Amino acid sequence: MTEVVQETVDTPEAEAGLPPPRVGAPALRRRSRRALAVWAIRLATVAILFVVWEILGRRDGGVFIAPVSTTLSHLVDLWRSGQIAPAMWRSNQALLVGFPISVVVGLPLGFLLGRVRVADRAISYWLDVALVIPMIAVVPVIIVALGLTLTARVLVVILFTLPIVAMNARAAVRIVQTHLIEMSQSFGASRRQVWQGVILPSSFAPVFTGLRVGLAHAISGMIVIELTLIPAGLGGLIVTFRSQFAAGDLYATTLMILIEGLVLVGLAHALEQWVARRLGAAE
Repeated sequence: MTEVVQETVDTPEAEAGLPPPRVGAPALRRRSRRALAVWAIRLATVAILFVVWEILGRRDGGVFIAPVSTTLSHLVDLWRSGQIAPAMWRSNQALLVGFPISVVVGLPLGFLLGRVRVADRAISYWLDVALVIPMIAVVPVIIVALGLTLTARVLVVILFTLPIVAMNARAAVRIVQTHLIEMSQSFGASRRQVWQGVILPSSFAPVFTGLRVGLAHAISGMIVIELTLIPAGLGGLIVTFRSQFAAGDLYATTLMILIEGLVLVGLAHALEQWVARRLGAAE
């Protein structure tokens, strides 16, 4: 007997308020195969990258490009010597303060610009300017004004992040279909109910995409200011190792920044999936 996999959208069970039918075994197997294929491609890509990295490093003798084996060994040594942990904490202080401020300010600002035409015409111009101007050119001005302080580093992180978050939120609430809003209003929904029931659920995915991109820019801003004007944290270690021509330590510190970025973006993606499941269960 052939098993039939039923869709969970517009089914009689859903209309009657009953739980959806169980997903059949073939569908589960297909889902598992897709997940395995995704991870196989990811691991194969990383393996190819490491092999090429190792070959280039050994060909140059590790003078300019440290082999991946040497890089990993130096990374372990840096952790054991206690150099990485304090540097990571000092760097991430700016990220821990600046990124939440960017989200708290950027999301409401983006929602306002996306739904209020007058505010959009008056303010969005400045966000466009912030996206166009290279932030690295603004960093010296910030340092002159605020000095070599944590406040200056936090402000740089905000400048790298807030325009991205705000513009993505602005675009997210603009793509909501007008007829859905008009239909909810015709049924007597208040402005708050329209936001809770139509606008925010419809813009959920683009908003979280903007948050992930903003997080990546926040990490970039955190490191850029340390590499240019404030030699502190992980950026300070990179400057030190570069001046000493310590290729192994330099690549190890850079790899640590890459790992941290991948972990943080991965956690943001997991949070997005968790919130999406909760919203789906609530509906």
